[in-house]
Amino acid sequence: MLESPPQLSAPPLAKPRPTDAVVEQLHRALAESKRCGLRGARCRFDAGVATLHGTVESFYLKQLAQEIVRRVPAVKAIRNHLRVPTI
Repeated sequence: MLESPPQLSAPPLAKPRPTDAVVEQLHRALAESKRCGLRGARCRFDAGVATLHGTVESFYLKQLAQEIVRRVPAVKAIRNHLRVPTI
């Protein structure tokens, strides 16, 4: 009796990760602030921790970005690695 070849199936489509949705929320919150100086801020998110990175023009904007990100419900802690250039 001949055995049939094993069935090949396509890998399942990748589902969006919950962290992707949170990162999108973080970027949207920064964009909605209407502070053009925050456009250089980027976020990562892992296990409740939001990490800010990039460059902003002042320490005020660095702090403002942190406070905006703090309002996103999934964020439990923040690492603010935003840089402010020295003149």
